[in-house]
Amino acid sequence: MKFLKYTMVCLIILLMAGCDVDNGTTPTENYNAQELTELGWDRFGTKDYQIALDKFEEAISKDANYVEAYCGAGWASARLKNLANSISYFSSCISLNSSYEDGHAGSAFVYNAGKNYLSSITSAISALDQNTTWAFLHDETLNYKDLHLLLAENYFALLNFNDCLTQVKILNSSFTADITTYDGRVALAAEIERLRGIV
Repeated sequence: MKFLKYTMVCLIILLMAGCDVDNGTTPTENYNAQELTELGWDRFGTKDYQIALDKFEEAISKDANYVEAYCGAGWASARLKNLANSISYFSSCISLNSSYEDGHAGSAFVYNAGKNYLSSITSAISALDQNTTWAFLHDETLNYKDLHLLLAENYFALLNFNDCLTQVKILNSSFTADITTYDGRVALAAEIERLRGIV
């Protein structure tokens, strides 16, 4: 009798342990694109970017017109540092819905990482045109302030100090510098660096 009780307890523990673990391999063939995308964002939120990307790609295979899946795949690819794939997914997202602000914002960050500053500027402005107070739902550390800082960095890299200063002043209205001088440009660069730590 004791042996039977012990065996039953062990079986219950094993079953409970097995139910609690989802390593991303749960069968999802009956899920639709929206459900798969939601699973992808769940994994994105826990920094399981490869599994997130797999879910987004599975969603795309279910519905090639599901915009959110392309957006998710773009962000997951960016976090995996696959910039080319990321841009490809964001481009698909934007071609399906040109006003998709998360797609434009993601593109802005990825273009900047690839030193394609002009495209980063275009994408950041497009995101802010759609929503001046943009915030990324799936990473609360990213919002419109990051886009303004990104614009400042891009303009500085292109030696466009006037537009750079304009973006910096959006984030710190009290900042002043004579950007026609070397010292003023050094001060501008230092302010961008300071803002990186607080925005």
